[in-house]
Amino acid sequence: MKNKTVGRILFAVFAVALCAAAYFAADLAFFQYDDPLERATLSVVNDGEALSFTYDNDAITLHGGDNTTVYALTMGGTAVVEDTYSESFPSDFSGSFAAVQTGIREDTDGDGVKEDITRIAKTDMEYTQGYDATANAFLSEDIPLEVVYKDREKFTVYYLAKPVKNAEITVTLADGSEQVFTTDESGDITGLNLNDVRNGLTFTYRPNPLTTLSIHYQVEADTIFTVRWLSAMLPFGIIILISAVCITLDVFLRKLLYKNEKLPIGKTGIMARDKRRKRFVFGFETVRWIIMILSFALLIFGSRLTGTVFSSVQLPIFACPYNLDQLTSSGCYMLSHLDVLVSSWKEILAFFGTFLVCAVLLGRVLCGFVCPLGFIQDVAHEARQALHIEGISLNERLYAVLRMVKWVMLIIFLGIGFVGGNFCDFCPAMALSPALAGFKLSLGLGGFVMVIVLVSGFFKRRCFCNICPLGFILGLTHKISLFKLKKDAVACTECGACYEACPMGIKSVFTVREGKGKYDIQCIDVTTSDCIMCGECVRCCPENNALAITFCGKKIYTADRMKFMKQYAPRPCKKKGKDHE
Repeated sequence: MKNKTVGRILFAVFAVALCAAAYFAADLAFFQYDDPLERATLSVVNDGEALSFTYDNDAITLHGGDNTTVYALTMGGTAVVEDTYSESFPSDFSGSFAAVQTGIREDTDGDGVKEDITRIAKTDMEYTQGYDATANAFLSEDIPLEVVYKDREKFTVYYLAKPVKNAEITVTLADGSEQVFTTDESGDITGLNLNDVRNGLTFTYRPNPLTTLSIHYQVEADTIFTVRWLSAMLPFGIIILISAVCITLDVFLRKLLYKNEKLPIGKTGIMARDKRRKRFVFGFETVRWIIMILSFALLIFGSRLTGTVFSSVQLPIFACPYNLDQLTSSGCYMLSHLDVLVSSWKEILAFFGTFLVCAVLLGRVLCGFVCPLGFIQDVAHEARQALHIEGISLNERLYAVLRMVKWVMLIIFLGIGFVGGNFCDFCPAMALSPALAGFKLSLGLGGFVMVIVLVSGFFKRRCFCNICPLGFILGLTHKISLFKLKKDAVACTECGACYEACPMGIKSVFTVREGKGKYDIQCIDVTTSDCIMCGECVRCCPENNALAITFCGKKIYTADRMKFMKQYAPRPCKKKGKDHE
């Protein structure tokens, strides 16, 4: 009893310390970039090119800047740039520039009459390209034509500070091709490819036959496998390096311990090789890996690959919204910022319209098949198996501790925003998704948490999934989810293989023997809130039909004795024309 009391006190201290660390996560810097306004510089060149902004790493260049007035958007409004910013920008600079050329008379439509031409160029730096960009509008009399990039899905066109409604706008792409769009009642243009936006667009509007206005819009865009991308990858590279050092140190110390105990290393010790290594058999596991890889690529580089983004779709997974190249939005942000969610009915309806549908229909299948953090943990687990390194010992005490940590994580996840904290500074996903997409983000405590995720996931499969607060919330819908884990208690021999294989430590899969009804013994629903539908219990079950995963009541993956034996059968080898085991 005394030991239990001491244990509870220690855990309470740990919980308080973890909550305090989450609150001050932004101050516990893992990796700190210089302020983007301190890194970037602006220069103007008169090189005869069309008026436009370009980026070269952190240098911004305005081309064709002859007889041009340059403006910077600040928190207090529009300010004229008297000189180039070669050292630093104003402290209240919001990240947007505009340049204007006036007094030009040319015949642009070939009717023999010269028109009054106004050429404008605008750019938004990386950190001003969020999903709500309305604050970036200059809307100044000095800049008669303005375009505002909203939700990464549409442009709103303004003329003299008013939306241009039901008007034709000619959009010229970077390759010189033209597309004609008609704005809607809100002055919006939709249907532009995101990759065309990254390359730069020119919008042309003619309010009358004698006036032509054009604005070239350029976002700060990153290209994969460039110097800038490598710079953005630096913090994640450091995380990988630290994780590798921790893993190596752990293996080395455990090896020394086994050596002191005179255990035969290389046979039954930590570096023992599993001669019954499973053979490749195409099936449910392979399909799951294919889906995980595709999901990972789409959630990291989706808008680059497809040229579009579904910002109104909020998947309930840890995929960092600071990565603007995601294919969808991340529901994790709204759940961890409930104070923001409840501030707007529009946000509430958009959130519940997609988040709850995904949660109800799919449940924790999203954890096992879609979540990028789950994928990276599975990669770490496979790396350990490939290196033939023994994992940590799994037992009920370990899972009991993980369950308690999960409750603390849930409190932090749902409540930290109400007391002035930011879960994003604590979240490990912030160290993964934006870096791979090329976005430079300073990391708070989340960088250290990502090290813990990789190291723990290396020695214990899906360790973070056991304490994931978002996973717990998804698991609440397991009773009505379309995916179920079913058990035939007659076929089950209670060997415990399913429990040993389960990365979530779900013991009830083999202990439950009866269903709710008298005749349910052959169709027991053993789905729990922790089940991620990874299929490991089914794959490792040696009894026909003892376990099965169903979708809408139809079996899609069933335990099979022959498949089980085949994957662990000795590999045949050929020697001198004869087969040998």
